[in-house]
Amino acid sequence: MGRPPLNVIRLHVTITPEDIERIDAVAGTHGRSKFIRDAVRQVLDQVEPGDEAKGPPYLEYDGGHEPRLTPSGRAILFAAIRKRGFDQVMSSLGYTDPVEFLHALLGYRTLPDKATSIMVGEIIGRR
Repeated sequence: MGRPPLNVIRLHVTITPEDIERIDAVAGTHGRSKFIRDAVRQVLDQVEPGDEAKGPPYLEYDGGHEPRLTPSGRAILFAAIRKRGFDQVMSSLGYTDPVEFLHALLGYRTLPDKATSIMVGEIIGRR
């Protein structure tokens, strides 16, 4: 007779007061949970390769000159990492710092020109 189970898990998240104010300005105080759930899902969709990540576009531009990887671009690099190893792929793309490479791989940073050229060659080689 009661409310059906929501099938969710409660999670304690620490957020700064400034971020709470920003969330409230966008979603309202009663929309916080939904806003945070949607934001988490959006980020997961960006970084988690899935079925939709099997084709172009492999690179995206945010108005700047250097591109970022899309989920399908990340899927190609993850496949190369599984095949050749993290260090070899990192160095072949011109990275020396693993953290910098991971940030680019996850889409937090743009790809430098050398990495973009190699990615394009990798993509063209698959066709």
